[in-house]
Amino acid sequence: MKLKELKKLIEGCHPEDLNNEIEAIVISKKNKIFKSDSVRLDTDSGRIIIATQDSEQFKLNKDNADKEMEFARKMLSIKSGKTDKSLRP
Repeated sequence: MKLKELKKLIEGCHPEDLNNEIEAIVISKKNKIFKSDSVRLDTDSGRIIIATQDSEQFKLNKDNADKEMEFARKMLSIKSGKTDKSLRP
């Protein structure tokens, strides 16, 4: 999937669905399943980064996701020429 396809998918969501929390569910080759809410879209590299709760990167990944969101808010604010409060959590 390309980033622009993900953007279209999100833009096409029902408004009620946009308030849902994102949780990653990963299924391994041996059908081991783990879930995590430490999900980050690295827009520079086009990677989705998921950290398990017991990993050293869990909190850092969540913090970096917040930074990505703040950067996105700033970019949208610059594009629109104003602050968009609807983008705040």
